[in-house]
Amino acid sequence: MHYNQELSCALNAARAAGEIQLAHQGKMLTIETKGDTSPVTQVDKECESLIRDMVRRSFPLDGFLGEETGEEKGTSGRTWIVDPLDGTRPYIRGVPTHSVLIGLEDGNTMAVGCIHLPALRETYWASRGDGAFLNNQRLRVSTASRLIDVFGSGFGFVEKSSTPQGRQLLQLMGAWGYAYGFMDAYTYGSIAAGRIDASVNLLDKPWDCAAAVCVIEEAGGRFSDLAGQSSVYNGSCILSNGLVHDAVLEYFSASRLTD
Repeated sequence: MHYNQELSCALNAARAAGEIQLAHQGKMLTIETKGDTSPVTQVDKECESLIRDMVRRSFPLDGFLGEETGEEKGTSGRTWIVDPLDGTRPYIRGVPTHSVLIGLEDGNTMAVGCIHLPALRETYWASRGDGAFLNNQRLRVSTASRLIDVFGSGFGFVEKSSTPQGRQLLQLMGAWGYAYGFMDAYTYGSIAAGRIDASVNLLDKPWDCAAAVCVIEEAGGRFSDLAGQSSVYNGSCILSNGLVHDAVLEYFSASRLTD
């Protein structure tokens, strides 16, 4: 099954939301604090409203899960999973790694993914079975096969430093050849492009990683949570070139997770 219409909708919506982000960049923003202490601006809300309306017009039977508006059930068995402004903190400070993330889940499969970084003029996109691309260039993950060769990134170890997972992530990053963090979705796009070999996030929400799953898998990589399950709903995320994935998972095995 091909998802040409769905991919076109995702790309058009992401680019339209990206124009909103660029138009407000550097201007005075209304900033609120959500329950999890993260910031939200009027740009987050405006972008999500636009994306939701575009998706509804094209696919009225599909469900929608957005970071700012929550979940709206559909009847098609498909759900659009959206982060309208990933990297709100960097966006507020003028860091150009903010993005628009749009993924389509069909059943239990991430069928479409779009990572649009408007300030960098980069759009990573994929649909199931049709490959992954950066703008119009075909993507392929790296060939690193040993942890010592990994150029990798980890998120959430500060917030989770008192937990077994946080300590194991720090140990894993110590085993990599080099630990680095680009910030936000740019890290995930870089895995698909072969620039980075692996990334672990202990704090991922569905809208943070859904778009990246299809892109990275179509580029030849692999996705799972810390337990090795292929679900975007379990609060953690490992994305890799596939070759080092099992070695990364081993750091979060039951035998290593000790208090």
